[in-house]
Amino acid sequence: MKKFILGIALLVVSFTNAQNTLIVDRNVFIDDSPSQVYTTFASAIAGASNGDTILIQPSSGSYGNITINKSVTVLGMGYAPELNNGESTTTGNIIVSASNVKISGINVVGTISAGNSVTDLLVEDNFISSGVYASSGGNADITFRGNVIRNLIVLNGTPTNSTNITITNNLIQNLAQNALQYFNDTTIFNNNVIIGDQAFSAYTLFFAPNNLVCQNNIWLFTSNAMTQVDQNGGNPIIHNNSLTYHYGTPTITALNGTGNLDNQNPFFANIPANNPYWAADNDYNLGASSAGNDAGTDGNDVGIYNGYYDFDMRGYPTELPYLTEMTISNNMVPAGSNLNVNLKANANKTN
Repeated sequence: MKKFILGIALLVVSFTNAQNTLIVDRNVFIDDSPSQVYTTFASAIAGASNGDTILIQPSSGSYGNITINKSVTVLGMGYAPELNNGESTTTGNIIVSASNVKISGINVVGTISAGNSVTDLLVEDNFISSGVYASSGGNADITFRGNVIRNLIVLNGTPTNSTNITITNNLIQNLAQNALQYFNDTTIFNNNVIIGDQAFSAYTLFFAPNNLVCQNNIWLFTSNAMTQVDQNGGNPIIHNNSLTYHYGTPTITALNGTGNLDNQNPFFANIPANNPYWAADNDYNLGASSAGNDAGTDGNDVGIYNGYYDFDMRGYPTELPYLTEMTISNNMVPAGSNLNVNLKANANKTN
């Protein structure tokens, strides 16, 4: 069993191009005798060097809160993988205290937050249950792309402390009060699908925006208490080429800006009726009858795919192939013998 589990990990690692690849695996039968295999993230990051990749294996439990204090790439195996008995790479809160970091393919039961002076951070293809933060002093050139983000997205109230923050091609849902905080004129907030689902009329979506221009987004509403893409304080937001739709009875107030598609059904390719919340089998591509087709500022579709972006509903990282089939031909073997396993995998994505 030990050889079998490690064999899968090494197969995946062979597709990465990092300086070194370290494996974190908390599963019971893991063989941690090789020098690149660790059972905790803390021990792996302590043994890593800048430029390395840390690959965190799926597990039945969480790896807990982790801190990334070196310039590394941290990859999970997806937040809703097809195999592994539904087990994902799961962590608690992730704190990033180093620049030049990438985080991808992780089920984050908590938040991802950037520390002081963190720059050049890419957060992609994760499920983040409690929000993301680029709100520390000196945060710059940070990208949140292709994620499912719940609750909050918080920048710094001083615009010069949150510069060039890019938030694109995300599915954003289960929003808190003042969910989108302190976005400014250097913030790119484009091609997202946002589900406004607060049940209280006093709730607002944006808090204290500063000269923000949003483009090519799809705004969906599921609560009759919400009838507009509203804001609390700040300068009036300009929305361009964005679509709004309410799954209830209210009519949504027209967006402030140009080229918008107010109160238009997006006609997604496949989601349950009146239920736009994330599910692995959903398809947020626009159907043929959608007014959002080719309606973006760039001539591509509005929403998370934008005509080119490969949003992944299971959170598979772009660097890795992902397993689609596994067959064991000798499932009963003597102790110390090897299993014979045939694997099939799809090639990695190209985002």
